[in-house]
Amino acid sequence: MKVTVIGGAGYVGLVTAVGLAQIGHSVVGVDINAQVVEQLSAGNSSIHEDGLDESLKAMIASARLRFTTEIAEGVSQAEVVFVAVGTPPHLDGSPDLTALRSVTANLARTISPGTVVAIKSTIPVGAVSEMQAAFDAFGAVNIEIVSNPEFLSEGSAIRDFFHPSRIVIGTTSGRARKVMRELYACFLVGGSQIQVGLDIARDIPLIETTAQSAQIIKYAANAFLATRVSFINEIAGICEQLGADIIDVAEGLRMDPRIGSGYLSPGIGFGGPCLEKDLQALSYSAAIHGYQANFLDAALRRNDEQINYVVNRAIELCGGSVSGKRVAVLGLAFKPGTNDVRTSLSVRIIDRLLNLGASVAMHDPVAIEEARLLLPGGDAMPDPYAAAHNADIVMLLTDWPEYLTIDWQLLASKLRFKVLFDGRNAIDPAVCTAAGISYHGVGRAVEQS
Repeated sequence: MKVTVIGGAGYVGLVTAVGLAQIGHSVVGVDINAQVVEQLSAGNSSIHEDGLDESLKAMIASARLRFTTEIAEGVSQAEVVFVAVGTPPHLDGSPDLTALRSVTANLARTISPGTVVAIKSTIPVGAVSEMQAAFDAFGAVNIEIVSNPEFLSEGSAIRDFFHPSRIVIGTTSGRARKVMRELYACFLVGGSQIQVGLDIARDIPLIETTAQSAQIIKYAANAFLATRVSFINEIAGICEQLGADIIDVAEGLRMDPRIGSGYLSPGIGFGGPCLEKDLQALSYSAAIHGYQANFLDAALRRNDEQINYVVNRAIELCGGSVSGKRVAVLGLAFKPGTNDVRTSLSVRIIDRLLNLGASVAMHDPVAIEEARLLLPGGDAMPDPYAAAHNADIVMLLTDWPEYLTIDWQLLASKLRFKVLFDGRNAIDPAVCTAAGISYHGVGRAVEQS
């Protein structure tokens, strides 16, 4: 099929465009950023994602994928147009639909009759009706809008595209459902075969529902994951006060088949581009329709409290103040496997420490340049050992695999005071103790030194 992806240079848009090209569709990625479009057309992406660069180059070479800044050119022959633009939160938690409205207006002037518009962007209930009204007002006829939420995790997005847990199609249009089934046929029961050698899951569950339900499925999934993070951090706080060890407690929880294992690792809280934003948006949408989502609001407040907890631990371990102290922070991306720092809690924590008078040496295996733009007051370091030089405390905030193999004896020799706060409970306390480093984790029963 001929497919266009609006927002094709963004995280979701680019992964979607590359993935659809790999399963055999002819794809045009459209984005307003001319510099990034030129970069992508040359086969280079600024997004760090395992396997993305190789797939991008291969699809461009195959001529199944190209990029443009011209929306009219991109959608002129499209059977399906995906919209994957950002919907960042306003201060009140409501999603900013500026980009979506701009795209809608441009599409209404250029789209061909009969085109299916599939929304990958996470948008609130009511936004689809607003888009349809805009299409009608511009005289764009026979346009079908489908809510088709994405469930990609940064760091594993390419694999998630080819091994989805489910495909959700939200529309009441039989024609649109038929088109979307054809688009995703290679994933479905009895669907078409694709090229040999592509690792792809088959017989994926297909959920066909209304646009409203599809949108809530996306919001509810992220809200549930966020509440699990806040829950386990709450339990970790209780463990610290009562002398229990969260590592053992979490292990006991994971063994319960009713609970499962995901998102039960205590740490610095949930960051990233989705969980907090979507939790805020769902709570806001409920509130404007007269429903107070107290449980969701509590999960958000608990996440803010976890940031305070991490900063306060740093203050405590630095003797009551971080002013004039040197703090080494390891890990700036919001999770391993990505260079995304836009909504990283590490960035928020560092900003708080800088405002309290600390000097911060920071390191990340891939996100150092991105973090430098957001934290000009921090000192970007080439490796963990340089970051640790003369530091009063080391704070591990992102559990990159590279940090699990640190030479702790060497790192200890660089420190002014041998103190580690492990914000991810990723390091073996015994290894730190053997190096003479005082170990402090999240929800650990016994601090080791």
